[in-house]
Amino acid sequence: MTLKCENCDYSFSFCTSEKVNKLHSINLAFVFGMRIIGKGHSAAKKLCSAINIDVPSKRAFGFLEKKLEFAASNVACNTIKEAALEIRSNETDTDFS
Repeated sequence: MTLKCENCDYSFSFCTSEKVNKLHSINLAFVFGMRIIGKGHSAAKKLCSAINIDVPSKRAFGFLEKKLEFAASNVACNTIKEAALEIRSNETDTDFS
């Protein structure tokens, strides 16, 4: 966010959220929210325009989408592996009963 004085050239910039793995968490949450509702960068631009805030560039938006895709893929793979191990464990337990 940047604060600018209307009477002089003074401006002050600061981050409104913490960084997580070199990414601003607010931008990641914004992209996640847009994707959850099935919207992309053009809808993000319209929303940001309506509430008068800067929109992440299309490139930055795409980069954050890829980060989210990678994280979701890892969670899905780990969940499937855990489920397969649990099924195998249950099958082994019932074979000896």
